[in-house]
Amino acid sequence: MVPGNPLVGREAAVRRLRVAMAAVADGTGGCVLVDGPAGIGKTRLLAEIAVHAGEQGLAVARAAAAELDRIAPLSALLRALRAADPPVLDDAAIAELADEKSSRFWVLDRLGDLIEEYTATRPLLVILDDIHWADELSALALRILVPALRSSPVLWLLARRLDTGDGPTRQAVDRLAAEGADTLTLPPLAEAGIARLCELALGAVPDDALLELVRRSGGNPFLVEQLLRALLDDGRVAIDGGRAELAATELPRVFLNIVDQRLRSLSPEARRLVDAVSVVGGPVTLHEAAGLIGVPAVQLFDAAEEAVRADVLVHAGFELAFRHDIVREAVYERLPGPVRHALHREAVTVLLAESRPVTEVAKHVVRGARKGDRRAIGVLLDAAASIEQRTPDTAAGLLLRALEVMDEQDEERIRVSADAVRLLASVGRLAEARELAGTALIPGLDPTSQGSILVGLTEALKHVGEHAAVLDITGCALDRDAVPGPARAHLLAVRAHALLFSGRMDEAEAAGAGAMSAGQATDQQDAVVFGLAARTMVSLSRGEVDTAIQLARDAVGLAARAGGAAQRKQPTLWLARALGAADRFTEADALLEAGERDARQVGVVWSLPLWHFYRAELRLAAGRLDEAEVEAEAGLLVTERFGAHALAIALLGTLAQVALRRDRLPEATGFLDRARTLTSAGIGEAPEDLNWALASVTVAEGDNAAALARLAPVSDALPDRLLLFTQDPGVAPQLVRLALAAGAPAVASRAATAMSRLAARNPDIASLAGAEAHANGLLRDDRVLLTAAVRAYRSSPRVLARAAAAEDAARAEQAAGAKPAAQLLLDEALDIYGRCGAQRDHARVEQALRALGGRRGQVTRPAARKTGWDSLTEAEQRVVRLVAQGLTNRKVAAQLFLSPHTVDTHLRHAFAKLSVSTRVELTRKVMEHTMGQDHAKA
Repeated sequence: MVPGNPLVGREAAVRRLRVAMAAVADGTGGCVLVDGPAGIGKTRLLAEIAVHAGEQGLAVARAAAAELDRIAPLSALLRALRAADPPVLDDAAIAELADEKSSRFWVLDRLGDLIEEYTATRPLLVILDDIHWADELSALALRILVPALRSSPVLWLLARRLDTGDGPTRQAVDRLAAEGADTLTLPPLAEAGIARLCELALGAVPDDALLELVRRSGGNPFLVEQLLRALLDDGRVAIDGGRAELAATELPRVFLNIVDQRLRSLSPEARRLVDAVSVVGGPVTLHEAAGLIGVPAVQLFDAAEEAVRADVLVHAGFELAFRHDIVREAVYERLPGPVRHALHREAVTVLLAESRPVTEVAKHVVRGARKGDRRAIGVLLDAAASIEQRTPDTAAGLLLRALEVMDEQDEERIRVSADAVRLLASVGRLAEARELAGTALIPGLDPTSQGSILVGLTEALKHVGEHAAVLDITGCALDRDAVPGPARAHLLAVRAHALLFSGRMDEAEAAGAGAMSAGQATDQQDAVVFGLAARTMVSLSRGEVDTAIQLARDAVGLAARAGGAAQRKQPTLWLARALGAADRFTEADALLEAGERDARQVGVVWSLPLWHFYRAELRLAAGRLDEAEVEAEAGLLVTERFGAHALAIALLGTLAQVALRRDRLPEATGFLDRARTLTSAGIGEAPEDLNWALASVTVAEGDNAAALARLAPVSDALPDRLLLFTQDPGVAPQLVRLALAAGAPAVASRAATAMSRLAARNPDIASLAGAEAHANGLLRDDRVLLTAAVRAYRSSPRVLARAAAAEDAARAEQAAGAKPAAQLLLDEALDIYGRCGAQRDHARVEQALRALGGRRGQVTRPAARKTGWDSLTEAEQRVVRLVAQGLTNRKVAAQLFLSPHTVDTHLRHAFAKLSVSTRVELTRKVMEHTMGQDHAKA
């Protein structure tokens, strides 16, 4: 029987994949998942498709993941991209991506850029076999890059087994399937396929008895071939005159243990070599295999050739590997436990001596280390440190294994426990983090170690939105006098932010000040910066905008001087928000653009959704609804990709408000349902993040009383907590109107009084003056105040608040019999709503104008949601024109001073509006539009 028989019985699968390849050759990206059990023929199918892809002019990047790759970030994907012809990644790019100091976010962004640049000149097929073995970062790469590159000519062909348990790769691939990736499940071979495979393998037509026996393989091509080989080796098949006849009808013993039979004919030296290669897991040099066995490499020359002739091993460049992973697994599983353990221990020595990456060595330490083995512990800790930025979940697992190996009295145990707690909590393994923290915080533990563990736990809990847990833990810890100064500074800073989310402003101010004091005393500058950030938000909540700006500037300056951990606190976020509260939108926008660029460079993933949220907040206040929606969607995409669910709530609230303005009530309700699902799962949020959006939708549904009840957490805190009014002054008059409509004049009075207090504290901020006049004008039914509100708003960038004031002033003028003045004010409101695309508001004002007998002047009617070039926003048109010039998303983002995620969102919107799915089609649309414009001018 000759290895490498032609593909049999997979004609339908080949046709489907060739259609997908033809589409990618035309510019349409995609993803196909090839599922099936071991031996069903996935690898053979991929090899066939790789040949067809080359014939169609596609570059092919192909590799297979190995079990070792679970600890080696991006190994298989990088191997594949380097193996393409020409390579997608050269040695310099590989070195750049392999730098362990680079954050995983930066690495994946850069990798996406390189693939996008490559496919600008040629379509690419990325084939990843045995993807079930891939590591955590590869799973994230697939989750991000497959959808992100959908408009580029990239076809992802991912093969996996479904019997390898749950894990990050399984979850990522399942998510791709849920989002539309094509799934191709290979079934067992039909009878005709089995017969044809027998004929090819034996070089003869099998008789009925032989076919009946082979059918017991269940149509698994690998088992069919192995059984036929075993039958031939045993002399149980006679071939004569082009026919193959079964010489014995009973099922041979070898079928029950097919791998042992396959290896039975190997010499002892070849069998030991095969055992050694199975333990290493991936390709191995002959020198390394000899080191495991304990013999000179020259003694294995004949054994290696024997194993290759037997089709057990294959040459993989300068290394040896198993032809089929099923055989490797079977060989490994049949090794006695003590032998496996000893070989793994030897592998540590050999691979370290060969300067293999520490992540490759760590796999063997995990399986072969003994209690108290200092060398093994060192390998595990080094491996965890090298992958922490990229694969924190895997790094946490290595630290847990190191703790198992460590003696109870090991001096490093506490530090490792603290790091493990932090990583476990950061990836959402909260139960394990709490359990480990509880185990590590034993009676008699020194205070420094206690503080280290608690800081790691609480910081991670804060980032995943577990604010109640942060308050519980920090409260207990800070009650202990023995907590050392550095830990106290960090615990107070984290507690201050958790208190902010819980609405406890006075306590948050005290904790922030305490963090600054303790941080300055112990040179913990990052704690000082974080304390300043908390106090910035407290000042905004109290309505002290100038104070907030100064505190934020102090934080930014300190972070710039201190660098490192202090800079990673990203205080620019809070300065931008404080400037936005002061109506200084242009300055705030510039800071957000520059700050996000820095955050991406240093890999501060937790902050990325916040940059988008604050930009969306500014865009919404300025009436730029399209851009507000794009920024909120981009931020939400980041939260989904990186699991930063705590930040999704505010983004969903923003999307709900945009949808409501556009008269898309069901869509707004859907966003809020998603947000409430997160809160019901224990994700904390500030009262301002969701309640106003919920109330607005409830008003639209016609239930004012219920809407006012939803706002109780905000209205009850007035006038002490003013954060919602500081962020959006136009909310105050809307709350007054709602309270009056719901029959709650006391709530209306409290809201107007709070707004007056806020405006008095900040007399130079136009929008606050406008909101103060607007709220009190509604409360007192005073048309003079209402028209004064409109005048004040005209000096503010908050145009939607100005339009709302114009509506209310028009009603007052109409009630006073001043119809022309009312019409002018309604014209003003109508024009603003039209320019902003606020269909719901526009329709309401149009109705009011009709009731007055018409409208005056020229106003802008908001465009309904539609398709075609004219439906594109100005921002979308700028993006598509640059994309049509061949620029990648990253280059478009740099040229337009946008986030790449924002560009991606604009592009997805443009694709939908123009009914295209590829950059090629998009370029054609741009050219057609440009030619049409030129023709019209001529």
